[in-house]
Amino acid sequence: MLGGKAFRWLNGGVTNEVYTPTTLPPKKKGAMRYGVIGSPVAHSLSPVMQLAGWSELGVQAEYFRIEIPAGGLERAVPLLLQAGLDGWNCTLPHKGEMFRLSEVHSPSALQAQSVNTVQVVQGKIHGSSTDAEGWSRALREIWPNSLPPKRTLLLGCGGVGRTIARFLPSIGCSSLTLINRDPQRAEKLHHELTPLVGNRFPIHVLDWNMPNMTRALSETDLLIQATSLGLKEEDPLPVPKELLHPPLRVYDTIYRKGETLLVRVARERGCEAEDGLGMLLHQGALSLEIWSGKPAPLTTMRQALYQAAGRET
Repeated sequence: MLGGKAFRWLNGGVTNEVYTPTTLPPKKKGAMRYGVIGSPVAHSLSPVMQLAGWSELGVQAEYFRIEIPAGGLERAVPLLLQAGLDGWNCTLPHKGEMFRLSEVHSPSALQAQSVNTVQVVQGKIHGSSTDAEGWSRALREIWPNSLPPKRTLLLGCGGVGRTIARFLPSIGCSSLTLINRDPQRAEKLHHELTPLVGNRFPIHVLDWNMPNMTRALSETDLLIQATSLGLKEEDPLPVPKELLHPPLRVYDTIYRKGETLLVRVARERGCEAEDGLGMLLHQGALSLEIWSGKPAPLTTMRQALYQAAGRET
């Protein structure tokens, strides 16, 4: 359970409301203002976690879910600035476009070619990416004796998948296979990675079909699911369940209240599997550190997030 100060503040500070850049309420006097932008964004648990963190730091802050459809980011950014946001997190489908729109890029954003954390500094948009480090910290918590993942299969080459792919060679991964529903996006990522890794890091691109899935998973230590499949209740499994078996480990970057379908089925099939809740925690804590300039109160943020998700910490 959450401790007193954070829990009392959260009871009055978090709503399930989803806003647009033009429907945000007036900014509270003296408060910092943040949000998470994306589409869909109604499911996001970021507000609970971030507001708990700010409360523990003794800072009055607002944090909103802000729906911005695909293709609408460039028009929305000036409206976010007009609404007084001091920064925001980006989720699907805006991370690549936010990189393009950022005026100052951190080293992490340049490595990822993606932005999930924006800080507004004297009216300028500073972009960073905490996804890769957040993912790495989450993996070190759940599988400390199984890192680095040697043979990795990545499903999904946009946003977070692209960021993780650019990070894998630096942590000792030995090979990477890319499968994307749009094969051109996988080929584009392959071309981006090749100059960075040369011949020392084999990268294979396969079309999204059953024979390729079968072959790739038979030669894989870690499956990273980085598509949007799983966000909706009716979404199908991204891979046929008969292809999931030990010693394969499965990491689903999607999270839901309760297990994602992929995580549930993978565990039923005997695989070690985790969803993206731990990644959300760690990338969110890193975002808070960028905004506040202080160490994030990780324990408080974890308690708030996992309680909201109906999980044990």
